[in-house]
Amino acid sequence: MRNTISAILASCLLLGLASEARADTCDTVRSTDPGVMQGFWCTQPWIDFYWDAYDFDKGDWDNGFGWEAACDRRRPLARTFQAIQLVNYASPNEAIKTNDFSGNFLRWAGNYTIREFDELDARCGDGSKRASTTWGPIIDNYTTLYIPFFYDENVVERAGTLVHEARHADWCGHSGNDGSNACPAKSASCDEKYMDGCSGIGSPSGRGAAGYQVLWLWWYAFEADAQHSSSTMKAFARDEANRILNTMLDVDPCFNITSNGSKIITC
Repeated sequence: MRNTISAILASCLLLGLASEARADTCDTVRSTDPGVMQGFWCTQPWIDFYWDAYDFDKGDWDNGFGWEAACDRRRPLARTFQAIQLVNYASPNEAIKTNDFSGNFLRWAGNYTIREFDELDARCGDGSKRASTTWGPIIDNYTTLYIPFFYDENVVERAGTLVHEARHADWCGHSGNDGSNACPAKSASCDEKYMDGCSGIGSPSGRGAAGYQVLWLWWYAFEADAQHSSSTMKAFARDEANRILNTMLDVDPCFNITSNGSKIITC
């Protein structure tokens, strides 16, 4: 458990404070998501801390999105909390402070997402995308999660999507699907290479959003602890990583991974 507990959510509830924004109204109650460590994340101190750490606002998560029932896994908020649980705690040697970036990516990916996200919002969307992130020097920076994120992805995929969007929140835009060597998916969400995928003013260098997502999924398959994984969940990580490697990069990285994190050379 992190060494700092925030009381901001409880304060907001008592004082009636909320942003002026309002989540959309759409179908936000589906079948129950399989539980992952619910007895751990569905506690008031945990919810208080991560509500603050990811800058959730009531007005972005009410109207059925789960503000009224934060532990109801049929709703978007609890499904998001489940993904946050995986990103922050799946390592067998989890970080215990939010400024700890030592070790491998599985260990500090949660701290990375906390550091990079400016705010995390929920909307219905039109069904065309899982999530989007807006960033820039003179605009409001925020990440929006849409219905496909909540209901078309399993919890491992949702965790990977959070890592993907955190890389965008780090001002890293996609660099692929350009020129004569476009990615197989022909998507604006493609990157140039596995190790080179950022573009845009002020962007960092190195792996892009696709590369970060694959890296987290790869480490998850390799060493996620038993409390936050299963053979089925590691197979989900394998399949999602390989989908990205095979379709979302302009330059074929020439490898796939197995469900135990091994590397397979493909060309």
